[in-house]
Amino acid sequence: MRLATIARDDFTNARRSSIVLAVIGVFTVLVAMIFASEYGIYDEPYRTLFDVSAFVSFVFPLFLAPLAYLSIAGDRMDGTIKYVMGLPNSRAEYFFGKFVSRLSVATAAVVLGMFVSFVIAFATYVQAPSVERFAVFTGVTLAYTVSFVSIFVAISAAASSRSRAMFGALGAYFLFVVFWFGFFPVINLGTILDTVESLLGVTISDNTRSYVQLLSPATAYLQSTEPVYAGVFDQYQSFQMNFQPGSDKLHDQTWFAVLVMLAWSAVSLAVGYLSFRRSELG
Repeated sequence: MRLATIARDDFTNARRSSIVLAVIGVFTVLVAMIFASEYGIYDEPYRTLFDVSAFVSFVFPLFLAPLAYLSIAGDRMDGTIKYVMGLPNSRAEYFFGKFVSRLSVATAAVVLGMFVSFVIAFATYVQAPSVERFAVFTGVTLAYTVSFVSIFVAISAAASSRSRAMFGALGAYFLFVVFWFGFFPVINLGTILDTVESLLGVTISDNTRSYVQLLSPATAYLQSTEPVYAGVFDQYQSFQMNFQPGSDKLHDQTWFAVLVMLAWSAVSLAVGYLSFRRSELG
């Protein structure tokens, strides 16, 4: 049994889970509902994609958490991992097999959701949906999916109990989404930067704040969707408020935003694997 076998077996077991089916089904239905509810408001499907990107950045990690946070911690608690590791498998094969399996389920949710949305847009919107725009949107959404699945699997690998894995996953969500976007009125990224300015007697420039703001995979995802709206930035005020297509600053570049998401994936997987390699499996 090797990495591919572990991933295949875990995927087979996971797809029978009601949680997995619910995640794929509910995500697909919600994205489809956004498109169905806005066809009478906007003529262009790409404007609805903008609203879908907000939904994905804020809510989708909560769909991914149940898929991944028990991927390894759950096996450790019920003893399954002792059987799997008793076979000729390395810890690396087991860890990355779990990652590939859970990412495959998440990928299925994204692809199915976007396919159904494309069909709805094609059937109901005044302007036919662009295959290219939908493909780019799906691609950057998958990059976002990889980053959070990596984070949650890494947390699962490092956690010694189900409760720690759950709280770790929720903590990651609140840090990278709720805290980073400033949903807490008192304690958020902006107030922390203001406090640093006051305590150190320095001024943090707007440019520096923009770099810091982009360091969350959630904010990087929103920035990375800019190519989806190429050529139509002047049509909606929301596009003009959120993107700077002519900017030469690094934090406004799509490739840099994608690199941030991929960096979170690579670092999370590396840290998670190193922690798992040293941990007791009992």
